[in-house]
Amino acid sequence: MIEWEAAGDEVRRVTPDPAMARALAAMTDVRLRALSKVGTGPFTSILVEQHYEAIKELITALMAANGWKTYSHEVLVGYLKHFYKEFTEAEIALVDQLRKLRNDISYRGVAVNPEYWERNKSAAAAVITKLKAVLEKRLKAGRP
Repeated sequence: MIEWEAAGDEVRRVTPDPAMARALAAMTDVRLRALSKVGTGPFTSILVEQHYEAIKELITALMAANGWKTYSHEVLVGYLKHFYKEFTEAEIALVDQLRKLRNDISYRGVAVNPEYWERNKSAAAAVITKLKAVLEKRLKAGRP
């Protein structure tokens, strides 16, 4: 994770885009519905990767709603930690751990042990639920 204060050139101000935020949230719902049909075992890595992608999309949606843009996944986690104190250190650590695992899966072909997902799937689902609620509240509030 890159702390928000150290993000520098990795982040920029943009016009808030609530439509983009809503579109990303809708895509997250589609992604999660598709995942509900996938079991563990040989698909555990896919489940982990795609749950992280859902989290990434929701944080990106929050940034869009607030007028920020980054292409860095590390900065996304730092943004969440810096601006959304309702997320605990344990939740931030889980998001960052899922980010690293996603990179290992995508770039190194790492297979995730099914026991890892059994231990962490409810916490990941809780983070997703919390992100959706925070985003919905932000979108209802209007301007940042």
